[in-house]
Amino acid sequence: VVKIAVTDTTATDPLDPKQWMYRYAERLAGELGLRVEWVVVPFDKSWELAGDDVVDVVATNVASFPDRVSPGGTFSAPFLYEQRALRIRAADRSRYRSIGDFVGKRVGAVTGMAAERDLLQRAPPGVHVVSTTTFRELYELFDSGDLDAVAEAEYFTLDGRVIPSHGPDIVLVDHHDLTPGRREESVFVVRAKSTH
Repeated sequence: VVKIAVTDTTATDPLDPKQWMYRYAERLAGELGLRVEWVVVPFDKSWELAGDDVVDVVATNVASFPDRVSPGGTFSAPFLYEQRALRIRAADRSRYRSIGDFVGKRVGAVTGMAAERDLLQRAPPGVHVVSTTTFRELYELFDSGDLDAVAEAEYFTLDGRVIPSHGPDIVLVDHHDLTPGRREESVFVVRAKSTH
């Protein structure tokens, strides 16, 4: 049995990144012929769980930042890459183009995600940054109108094709690299002591 950490096992929308992260991990286990014990965890610091011997694999959509390397955990080869973006309602597309358009507005992100890091670095004074523990909490705030935008990403296959992650009611604005000119790649974190 291989223990795999994910942020959700109940998402059913094929456009939901949590759902396809779960599918990626499920496919990985299937290819290796392993039975899975799913462990649902908050995203923040999830990359430490493999090195702390809590799970064998972390599949929470971890970007391979140097400050996320932890003893006892190893980054896999990247399986997708991301470009930072703000998700807004399609009806608001004429009002918003960049983070600077959100002064006096509320923009949310999940604690510990690259999106939160980006918001905290780039949001001008007056943009209210709201951090949540889970994606469910984040999108409940957005769906109820308590957030004007969600900081997340546009997702791409390694050969540059967009991975669909939203329906027609959402548009993405303010595309940019977290670190200009550097691709932000997503990896699994594998427990170094794992026998799988």
